[in-house]
Amino acid sequence: MTTLTLGGLNVSYDLAERWAGEYLVENPGRSGYPAYDSYPGSCTDEIGRQDLLAIVLLNVSDKPVPTYYALESLIEPLNALLAIPDIKGNLEDASPATLDAVARLFSVLDKDRPNGVRMTKVSKVIARKRPGLIPVFDRFVRHCYTGCVNAPVPPVNGRSWEAYSRIWLEAVQKDLVNQLPQWRALAAIAPGPEISPLRALDIIAWRAGQRGLGESDIPVESD
Repeated sequence: MTTLTLGGLNVSYDLAERWAGEYLVENPGRSGYPAYDSYPGSCTDEIGRQDLLAIVLLNVSDKPVPTYYALESLIEPLNALLAIPDIKGNLEDASPATLDAVARLFSVLDKDRPNGVRMTKVSKVIARKRPGLIPVFDRFVRHCYTGCVNAPVPPVNGRSWEAYSRIWLEAVQKDLVNQLPQWRALAAIAPGPEISPLRALDIIAWRAGQRGLGESDIPVESD
């Protein structure tokens, strides 16, 4: 039986395939697909105000008005960082320079971070701009890569968001590359719009993290 590795957790391919089917096909109106993945936003490679609303499609809905204004204050620095030439391609092919550049996006959290904004919300905004390169982060993904036994990115007091995300990106890249045919097969379950293998990994990591934390195993999003 094929087993998929997600940080410190393992999931059988058969179970991952079932989870992907539930999320992508079997529960219309209950999961973030296709709403999040097809949301037009600003229709450009840059973040616009429209893109800030996309996070509610992954159920980031706490204090929406303060969250909007907090994220709005990050548009200019995030767009400047997104324009770095090394932010290109897909995560499975990303060079160390590209991983460095993507991690730098999260440095906005190290400099006068607005109240109510952390890595989850920033990731869900910027992932839509580069869906094959930038993973989605939330507390369930964090459990896979940081919170569980044998997690590859254990917590370190005082570490910056940029430094944490750089190590996390490398760990996600490793899981993506080592099992790329399986992630491509899971991505192909999406009936349209297409999703990247990385987005398929995001979905399965989110479900695996739920199970690892002993939380409800239902296909809805969570901050």
